[in-house]
Amino acid sequence: MINPILIIAIALGTAFSLGLLKKLGRELSFAITLIALAAMAFISAQWLSAFLTYNMLGPVVTTAGGRAPFVIVLQMGHMEALFTLLINVMGVMGAFYLHDRLTENGNGAMAVLLAGIMGLNGIILTGDIFNLFVFLEIASIATAGLVLLVTDFKSLTAGFKYMLASGLISGLFLLGIIFLYNTTGTLNIRELLIAVPGTIKAGSVASFLVMMAILLEMKPFPANGWGIDLYSGAPAGVSALIASASATAAYFVLIKLLPLGGTVAYKIAAAVGITTFVASNLVALSQRSATKLLGYSSIGQMGLVVGIYGLNYHLGSKAFLIIFSLLGTHYLAKAGLFWLSGIVQSTEIDKWSALRKSPVLFVLFGIFVFALMGFPPFPSFFGKWELIMGLVASKLYWWAGAILLGTMFEGIYLFRWFSRALKLDNQELAKPRSTIYTFVPPLVFAILLFPAGYYTSTYTGGIGIMGFAPLLFIMLIGFLDFLPAYIKNILSIAGVAAYSWYLWPHVQGNTFKIVFAGIFMGGALLALFAGFYRRGKHLGFYPTTLLMFLGLGILVDASNLMELFYGWELMTIGSYFLLIRGERSLPHGYSYLLFSLGGSLAMMFGFGLAHASAGTIELSALNHIHVLPALAYSLMLVGFMTKTASLGFHIWLPGAHGEAVADIHFMASAVLLKAGVFGIILVLSGMGNSEPYARNILLVLGWIGALTALIGNIGAAFQESAKYLLAWSSIGQLGYIVFGLATMTHLGWLAAYGYTITHFLYKGILFLIIGGIAFRVGTADMYKMGGLIKRMPFSFLAVLISIITLAGIPPLVGFTGKWIFYNMIVSEHMFYQGLVVIISGIVAFLYLFRLIHVIFLGQLKDKNRRVKEVYPWLLIPAYAMLIGVMVLSMFPNTLLGPLGRMLSTAFPKGALHWDGYTASTAYGTFNMPIIMAVIGSTFAVVFLWLLLANRRAVKVKQFNIFYSGEAPSRPELTHFGYNFFAHYKKAVGFMAVPLVTRFWDQVSEGLHALAGYGRAIYTGNAQSYLFHIVGFVVAIYLITMGGLS
Repeated sequence: MINPILIIAIALGTAFSLGLLKKLGRELSFAITLIALAAMAFISAQWLSAFLTYNMLGPVVTTAGGRAPFVIVLQMGHMEALFTLLINVMGVMGAFYLHDRLTENGNGAMAVLLAGIMGLNGIILTGDIFNLFVFLEIASIATAGLVLLVTDFKSLTAGFKYMLASGLISGLFLLGIIFLYNTTGTLNIRELLIAVPGTIKAGSVASFLVMMAILLEMKPFPANGWGIDLYSGAPAGVSALIASASATAAYFVLIKLLPLGGTVAYKIAAAVGITTFVASNLVALSQRSATKLLGYSSIGQMGLVVGIYGLNYHLGSKAFLIIFSLLGTHYLAKAGLFWLSGIVQSTEIDKWSALRKSPVLFVLFGIFVFALMGFPPFPSFFGKWELIMGLVASKLYWWAGAILLGTMFEGIYLFRWFSRALKLDNQELAKPRSTIYTFVPPLVFAILLFPAGYYTSTYTGGIGIMGFAPLLFIMLIGFLDFLPAYIKNILSIAGVAAYSWYLWPHVQGNTFKIVFAGIFMGGALLALFAGFYRRGKHLGFYPTTLLMFLGLGILVDASNLMELFYGWELMTIGSYFLLIRGERSLPHGYSYLLFSLGGSLAMMFGFGLAHASAGTIELSALNHIHVLPALAYSLMLVGFMTKTASLGFHIWLPGAHGEAVADIHFMASAVLLKAGVFGIILVLSGMGNSEPYARNILLVLGWIGALTALIGNIGAAFQESAKYLLAWSSIGQLGYIVFGLATMTHLGWLAAYGYTITHFLYKGILFLIIGGIAFRVGTADMYKMGGLIKRMPFSFLAVLISIITLAGIPPLVGFTGKWIFYNMIVSEHMFYQGLVVIISGIVAFLYLFRLIHVIFLGQLKDKNRRVKEVYPWLLIPAYAMLIGVMVLSMFPNTLLGPLGRMLSTAFPKGALHWDGYTASTAYGTFNMPIIMAVIGSTFAVVFLWLLLANRRAVKVKQFNIFYSGEAPSRPELTHFGYNFFAHYKKAVGFMAVPLVTRFWDQVSEGLHALAGYGRAIYTGNAQSYLFHIVGFVVAIYLITMGGLS
């Protein structure tokens, strides 16, 4: 084994030798620097490999035969090997990225970099506290030197503030060391840790000063203004080194020395760390500078891992898995983002849209952002899951809630940044220029996040190989994104078909899973088939579509809560990219992602309570939770209802769906929304209705469902855009489903299941056809259409059958669902909620009449006289679903029979009884074939009579009209379809007022105002920052009542 002291010797020797190599050229000096750093990394990697392979003890090495502080004592162990490897790999990547800066500034800059990396290695390896102080000083001086690689005003002031702050912190640390040595007579860290209980009086100034120094190195709130300026003022490559290498080394010091303060020190670390996490992310909300955002995020993330270490005794054996998954993600992702900021060369977040001109760089940006936010398949996902599970199991609810709140704040500004980069116009922005030196480091770190995620997952045991293997296929499709759309479409259909084949044995025999697997995978195949109508390459569409459907597949196949949550998050990522593709979808896609994030965090807390109750993450943990059950079930329901767009969480849907194109609109509404229904069914199945809290939750849920149906349908009635009308209609239809599930009765659940399946069918038809019409005529505004029945007869027929089904008019299957609903309302005496639902159905009929009448009937617009029928690629899947509607309409028992048998195990009372094709309840019977025959023959007779009676009718020409007085000022005012239900607005228009939107706007404004007040403490004044440091120390001392007792 190579002596670990060579890590220090190589860095030191190379740094000194660079002064003698000036004449050999800067490129050769740079190569020597890289080789030295790589050698240091190799030594660390060799030791780490040996520790993992042989489980051996590490050596203690001294530079001479004496004792500290007269010699340097180094010790290499598991932790030292890992942390020095992180530091040295970052040194190699950071130096490679800084190639231009280093060669421009000469050998002296390279020597400073080597000295800085050496100092960080020394911080980790040293075994005595005084040499720790020395190495901290070396690292600080080197950091200041690297900051000054660019001698502009920001760098100079940032370096100056950093030197002042680090000098004050070093002074506190040195005083603590002096007092410790005076008390114990030793500087050896291991001996100090042993001596603390015996000879160091609890509450001693020595322990307190050391603890304060190491906490201040982590830049705690509010004593971190100098740190924010350092991150934003330093060159991008140097900021990456500070965020990933320096912060990691400082964290290792915390791990080594925090035990000196005793148990109270851990409590202080937990409080300070988590407060820093929440406060830093809150203050960042109003920030528009990219580098400052990264600074706040870096400080917040390190605050989080500090807090976790303070709580590690509560987290048991999973503590270090949690720490290293979060720390490792921060190490890789934050360095990558700082490196990208150097490529973009703009601190304005709105100018990051330039990254789209370099798709690979933009993909790296997305990987880093989603990894930081704890999405799968990255390590942070598993770390955050284990963290919340552990905290909730230890009944540390407030800590868990604070961490989730801080995560929400971080998501607000990181996703705002990413969404604006994804959607804002970049025509006038120059393409970011990257060289091999600036491109390779972020690429390598982004790639490393994926195996790191898989490696982390193996220690949690919740995700199998099929949670990762399909991601390789999705990556392949991403690499092939340059191919024409139809080739990627074929490959995607093959991939979905293969995954469906894999999924079938896992759901076979389970009616519940078969229903949703059919919706998710069947919907995927239909949507991808419809995608053949597209031309060109359709960049980015297929990987994100497959990611969404993979998440949905994992959702159905999940055997435990972690798998369920893993699939849910993958689905969220994929669907976000689909919903934000629309031309004006930036605010709507961003809103969707925020609601999804908030729902996911609520859901995670609820899962934590389920895990705490059952001691397992199996799905059975949802059954009869006894730890805060009302809170647990409510949080899970809230999480799932963000996807069903229930009242209060619905504001993202109209814009997100209304701006989507045909096939995406179909996937979003007919398929994606059912994921929320799937989750609600799981939760309610576990909760039951026997407990008083459960009945209260169900009462509220029922009203939410009924009111969602009413508000959704009223909102649809007042839309001018057909796509927005259907989007609002989806809100209303999902309200029916939620209402049915909330009844916890056989008929209620049967109706909910039926609506779930039929909504998939008829809404799928409508979205494909209406989206196709909008594509053909160039608009979704209904009053700009009219008379299209002759140009698009197949579309008209499909829409006609779909709206009859949706409206619940006999003889189609929608009437079956309405009949079951009415029976349930009467049998359960739910007259008030039932009245709301019935009124909602009447409103639905009105907007559906408008939809078909305005688009297909009336006069044909001149510009549409040569418009063609909707693409066959859209008609074929629409008519396939139409066949399903007709089959279910004629033989509803083929669906309701198996569903009824499944539900009879949970709800044996009030079941629907079948005698052949006749269904009966206590309130009547129902035979759909007879109903279809009667209505069909009646329709034929009336239709023939109308043909005969109106054979001599005169057709009114388009301009056979006159005005009384003045002509309308705008063309649309001459169209009968414009503002079609204006007369109803006086009666029910108040229900369409966006009160919920205003509420969330007020919440947003309040948070941003609070963030603005928080930012006021960061004045940029160096003296103020020193006062913050002193004030922080005094405040902690006073809070702990003058000591660490």
